[in-house]
Amino acid sequence: MAPRLPAHGRLVASGALARPASSAHGAAAWLTLIACTTPAAMTIFIGGSKFTPGRVAICLLLFPALFELFRKGRHLILSDLLVCLTSVWIVAATFSADPESWSSGFALVVEFLGGYIVARAFFFGRPALEAFIGALKFVTIVVIALAALEHLTQHIVTYNLVAALWGLPSFGPEYRYGMLRAFSTFPHPILYGTFCVVAGAVFLYSERSLPGRVLYTGGCFFGCVLAVSSAPLMSFMIVLAVYFYDRLLRRYPWRWYLLVTVSIVLFAVVFAVANKPVSWIVSHLTLDPSTGYFRVATWDSAFYYIGLSPYVGYGFEAYGEVGDFFGNASVDSVWLTLALRFGIPAIVFLFLANVAAFYRSGEGAGDRRRDPYMSRMRTAFTLVLVVFMFAGLTVHYWNNIWMLWGICVGVRGSLQEHYLAAARSAVSQRRGRSWPAHALGLGQPTMVGRPR
Repeated sequence: MAPRLPAHGRLVASGALARPASSAHGAAAWLTLIACTTPAAMTIFIGGSKFTPGRVAICLLLFPALFELFRKGRHLILSDLLVCLTSVWIVAATFSADPESWSSGFALVVEFLGGYIVARAFFFGRPALEAFIGALKFVTIVVIALAALEHLTQHIVTYNLVAALWGLPSFGPEYRYGMLRAFSTFPHPILYGTFCVVAGAVFLYSERSLPGRVLYTGGCFFGCVLAVSSAPLMSFMIVLAVYFYDRLLRRYPWRWYLLVTVSIVLFAVVFAVANKPVSWIVSHLTLDPSTGYFRVATWDSAFYYIGLSPYVGYGFEAYGEVGDFFGNASVDSVWLTLALRFGIPAIVFLFLANVAAFYRSGEGAGDRRRDPYMSRMRTAFTLVLVVFMFAGLTVHYWNNIWMLWGICVGVRGSLQEHYLAAARSAVSQRRGRSWPAHALGLGQPTMVGRPR
């Protein structure tokens, strides 16, 4: 990728970094985000296969995305391999443990891997990312407005309307602390709340003005409150705490090393002191003590059954013994659910894929000067992935939120690729400037700046 020098003396990268977003990138952003926030109950059947709006969007965009991803100037990164390994293991484990449910395992792969590929292909570079965030603003406003409508009417409006049109059972209103729990366009309040946290984390860093941050992030927090769900509310508090920590210590590049070190030390203390450290952590991630007790019992039961089939899990079949209440109860954790269905390797690959999408992509002062916006967005989507992983301890993701997770990993992977490409371009520029001077023994050349 050769650098070029514009007239005003500032070095910019050519090739993939310099390509503007096309109308296809904007269309992909709108299609994927609308599909992610359209009720998954709006299914259609084609040749016996079930297609949710999200799966339809992936099928429409997958082949153009592959063409875009493998064009000249793009590079594969480690998270690409790990997401593919996660998907391959899910399919292989399903064929091994529960071959009759292969289509269910394949559907999960279509949603997550497909969302990842679409994001890696179409949301690369600043113009494409800005198009994605612009679409996210619109769909977030609509989703929160529908949740507010449910509180005003005290009815589950959107889902029950879709259920009536599709001939599905309707949901009755669900209350916690005297407040209705909003569903909006999602199949459960906890998924709607998770969406609000993800959007809020993005808007905290994407908005350039204080009024914009207050408006969009405050709206997302309001939407999160309407869900009345423990994990999203706690996750939002973590997002705000990390943001203010980042703002307070933004001049110090070691701030993230300090935060990670302190977090590791705290977890080490919990694991050293508590008899059941994982159960202790899970029990303190809920607002309702009875919910915490139920989840602790669920985790203890899940650990037992995972130990009986640690490599390939049980597929989509029931795994609990007859009469074992917690062995047959719903498992409210994406990590436990995936381990029970597809084995421990599946969650190891998934965790590593998330980490690989942001690991060692932190910027230096020079990178912040090159493009502060892209620097902020790397922080934002790193925080988004941390939210998905943390909230997943007490939340199981399915349908549109599962697909959104794959999209966010893909966006962060594209930011990673963009950062690495910019770093390579900067090295090439420095070598290009210094080589003639060193060869002639003239020292370092001086770049001519903007005319005055």
